Amino acid sequence: MDAQTELTRKEFYTLAKECHAYAMRLANFDQDSVNYALCQEFNQFLVHVRSYDKLAPRLTHLKPVRPITRAMVLAAVLAFWLSVILIGARIMPQFPVMLLLGVAVSLIFLVFLIPPGLYGGSVEAIEGRVLVVVEALQHLLDQGDMQFSEATWFQVRDILRAAADELRQQVYLNRAPRWRRPM
Repeated sequence: MDAQTELTRKEFYTLAKECHAYAMRLANFDQDSVNYALCQEFNQFLVHVRSYDKLAPRLTHLKPVRPITRAMVLAAVLAFWLSVILIGARIMPQFPVMLLLGVAVSLIFLVFLIPPGLYGGSVEAIEGRVLVVVEALQHLLDQGDMQFSEATWFQVRDILRAAADELRQQVYLNRAPRWRRPM
């Protein structure tokens, strides 16, 4: 296990601001899509946050996000299809070409029917995990472990509340029924 670093007040304040900025930035992305760069960024962020002694025990249940995009799945399906075609052409040279084309179109169509959240970490899943980090920070703040001055405590509390509110709002807006939204 990596060496744990002590979570100081300055690092706690910086981490709270990072979480707020991260929440605001995540709001700019499509919630249902899988963004490879965001997945990689969150996985690095999770490693960074788990390196602190007071946060690591609270975040052990968080898993890294799978950075598997639809393009990667489509490339894997097409590579599988191509290998089946090449093997089929060697074994049975009279194999019907139209059947192979139909199978290819069906596979591509099937890939686009599968929601990206099943094979990769969507932006909404990243927001949920960042929300868990923000709630862990709020819990530490409420316990008084950080020994902030009163003014700084209120500043950090407001930053964490704003981050949590933004993340909850984005998750809610993605989950709210579409017919309720004004056109």
